[in-house]
Amino acid sequence: MSINISQKFPIYKQQVNVERKSLSTSLSCVNKDTFVPSFGFKTKRENYGLLHSIRNMFNVEHTPEINPTVEEILNSNSSPYAVELSKGVKARFGENIPAKNFECIMSPDEFRKRLPELNEKNFKGTTENIVNGFYCADLDYASNFSNGKGSIYDILEDVLEYANQYKTNNPDGEKFIFALTDRDSLEGIQRIIKIVGENPEKFKNVQILPAVKLSFTHEAPESNIGFENSEMLVYGINPFSPDLTKFIEKLSSKRKAMVLDFIREINRLYPEFSYNILDFAEQNSLKYLKDYTTVSNLYWRAREYAESKGDTVIRGKKLVPEKIKKDADGIIQELDRIYRGSDERSIPRYSSSLIDENSDLNRDIRTVFSTFSTHEEKEDGKVTSSAESLYDEMVDCLSKTEGTKPIMAISSPFYLSHYFEKRNTKTYDNVVKFIEKLQKESNGMLVAFESFSPNYRKDQYIDMDEVERFNDYMRKKTGLYEVGGDFDHALNGST
Repeated sequence: MSINISQKFPIYKQQVNVERKSLSTSLSCVNKDTFVPSFGFKTKRENYGLLHSIRNMFNVEHTPEINPTVEEILNSNSSPYAVELSKGVKARFGENIPAKNFECIMSPDEFRKRLPELNEKNFKGTTENIVNGFYCADLDYASNFSNGKGSIYDILEDVLEYANQYKTNNPDGEKFIFALTDRDSLEGIQRIIKIVGENPEKFKNVQILPAVKLSFTHEAPESNIGFENSEMLVYGINPFSPDLTKFIEKLSSKRKAMVLDFIREINRLYPEFSYNILDFAEQNSLKYLKDYTTVSNLYWRAREYAESKGDTVIRGKKLVPEKIKKDADGIIQELDRIYRGSDERSIPRYSSSLIDENSDLNRDIRTVFSTFSTHEEKEDGKVTSSAESLYDEMVDCLSKTEGTKPIMAISSPFYLSHYFEKRNTKTYDNVVKFIEKLQKESNGMLVAFESFSPNYRKDQYIDMDEVERFNDYMRKKTGLYEVGGDFDHALNGST
């Protein structure tokens, strides 16, 4: 979809003019206590009038004026949530958009009331559900600010097209609900809120639900190292919240530092392999236009990089004598295929088929790796990670929200079950116990699970009948509400 941003969103042209004007603005200091702004022409100093003179005469301390500002007057009849969004847009983008323009954004209070009414039909985009008007919400969609492909503008246009059609077919029904759930990233939803606030009338048939997908590390008895990462869908957030912003920025910094430290350490052990961060980024198809720190379990990729590159060097030394009579380009292509693969997913997590499991290289890499991945401290048994967030840290951050707390839902819990149950046993008691533990520690925020994930439909190895058995067990045992998303499928044709 090709979109002319300047035509559809003329505000950006206006912004450029404002920014250019501000560049010519300077501050002309009169003394250490006062200043007069200079815009390239003479400006008279402000005349404070009689009240100011009396205060100075009697040495009365200056107090703020009690008259409300224009902004306060405009926001006086708006909800506290809309006011917070208005303040956030101003702080983040420098735009003054009245709070009333954000009343169409779905608040956490509104979502808590609507959530009990939703079920799997409402966010599973089959032809039957669309025709019958059941499909009315997508609560798990990613943009190119995380692991999705679509731009914010393309996504909004698609959502708007479907929402308008849905409202036409269901004039007495609720609006279509859409939640962008970029993993460990707020940039996309911040931009969506600003765009909707600039033209709320255009988006009158859709309710944008501010959300994010936060990853956290946890125990995983059926995993080879005993720990894994999962995600939590979080709805009704304030995406401009300083606490939430700092939480995600800290996670991003931890991941970047971990990759650099890990690569530096293994390069010290094996300098002949020339491990480096640019090489790592290229192998994982990580573009600098996207922040690669939104990748959960990034330390796994670092280990895959170390092992696969080491294997390339070792295999290369073996390949050269066998192919000495062939041209050098053929050797390079062979090494490239082994090292990179046609798809990053083709790089095996365990390269034991290529490298001897007992080799010094493998042992050294995994020894270094163990200090960076999630693990238990030997001294006190406390779970820690140099690159991921712990669940209690995430709950503490979200609990700082004033007023109604955000709503949390376990993302793709069928995958989570594989960390607690042996494959093909079709028993789910252990994962349910773990989820119940998360509920108790969630400060009342964990109230839902994702019964249908867009990842399920894209997974060719998944048994959808088994997913349904799992979902039925979750409904029976946990009493959690349901969420889900299937917008890609709804747009591209359903079956």
